[in-house]
Amino acid sequence: MSLILTLSDIRERDREHVGGKGFALARLAQNGMNAPDALCVSAEAYRLFVDTTGVREQILMELNPKPFGDMRWEEMWDASLRIRSMFLKIPMPTELYGALIGPVKSTFAGDAVVVRSSAPGEDSFKASFAGLHDSYVNIKAPEAILEHIKLVWASLWSDRALVYRQELGLDVGKTAMAGVIQKIVAGEMSGVVFGQNPNDPSQAVIEAVYGLDQGLVDGTVEPDRWLLDKQTGLVRSHNSAQRDRAVVPVMDGVRLEVLSVDEQSLPPLDQEKIAQVFNLCPKAEKVFGGPQDVDWTFKDNTIFVLQSRPITTTSSAESDDIRPWYLSLHRNFENLKALRKRIENECIPEMVEEAETLSNVNLMALSDWELAEEIERRSAIYQRWVGVYWDEFIPMAHGIRLFGQVYNDAVRPTEPYEFMKLLGDNSRQACLIHQQKKRPL
Repeated sequence: MSLILTLSDIRERDREHVGGKGFALARLAQNGMNAPDALCVSAEAYRLFVDTTGVREQILMELNPKPFGDMRWEEMWDASLRIRSMFLKIPMPTELYGALIGPVKSTFAGDAVVVRSSAPGEDSFKASFAGLHDSYVNIKAPEAILEHIKLVWASLWSDRALVYRQELGLDVGKTAMAGVIQKIVAGEMSGVVFGQNPNDPSQAVIEAVYGLDQGLVDGTVEPDRWLLDKQTGLVRSHNSAQRDRAVVPVMDGVRLEVLSVDEQSLPPLDQEKIAQVFNLCPKAEKVFGGPQDVDWTFKDNTIFVLQSRPITTTSSAESDDIRPWYLSLHRNFENLKALRKRIENECIPEMVEEAETLSNVNLMALSDWELAEEIERRSAIYQRWVGVYWDEFIPMAHGIRLFGQVYNDAVRPTEPYEFMKLLGDNSRQACLIHQQKKRPL
């Protein structure tokens, strides 16, 4: 099996080697849809890396102190941080580097790319879970591209990916990761079209933003949303967004830019472009045999397809599936900044004040009836604070762990928990550093 393939090379037999995203992109391109140039780094490249460097054994040591299904979330957080550090510190073996660097140089010749994950077997998962693994936008130098392939591999062992595998009962020891290196199309507007609305099978849904779709994916930019008749493409309704910013590529990554006055006043898509986006639905459905959600972008009035996934109609609300909640812990910079202010200025002072008020109640002086009422009141107070803990304190704690990840990516220390030294007396400064690191460039 080749370590790296072009879209035209990929056949049905390669599905498990190039993963869901890579295989879908190849099918789109081979069926005449306008997909940017791309290479797929096969799962065999990942296996070669972990087997020849000893990383596989180190991963198993991290995850085997107790049965995987018994690991708590915080234990997964700690293990994933140490595993990520392994991928960062260990260089790519010479044989593997040599097999990848030539095709990368000849295909992209310095062009900016997106480096995406493409997990084998993801098409067979019980539910679609977009955003599980990492992707990196606007990477240019060939050596930087290969470094980001390693980061994509490392995201196979992120805390959220571990929770996903725990919930689905997947065999951790047999997992592998492929990757897609795709030439970036710096579109003027981007988004996703759902060939079938999971909440109403008679509808299709379009979401669109100005600039790159990264802003839509990570929640930084609110999209305009259209509901369309699935058969005719006629617009049934349009939910207009609060348009003010867009994610755009810059020299060393991406950043948020303020939209012009004209863009703020107009939706990203006019009727002609809505029709072009909608027409992707029947084409993709014909290729894959079922409704798809398709990522797209417009560049110079030409539409490009970036990836396609099958639509699941299974609602996580109908089960005890905690994965969507876990993914929600990954907040953007603005959200974490607001969350920190609320915790420091509202939640903690209110908690202290409420605790003092409760401690001043003389329970011994209460009648049985009054005591029963007090117990019921305190139970309600307890449940409210449990909700605050899960909704606000846990995401903030996770934000601190993300600071550790960013610190390790930048500094690459020998000790993966070196960042904890910054969270003592200088916690405010550390949090500020974290926020600045996470801000789109």
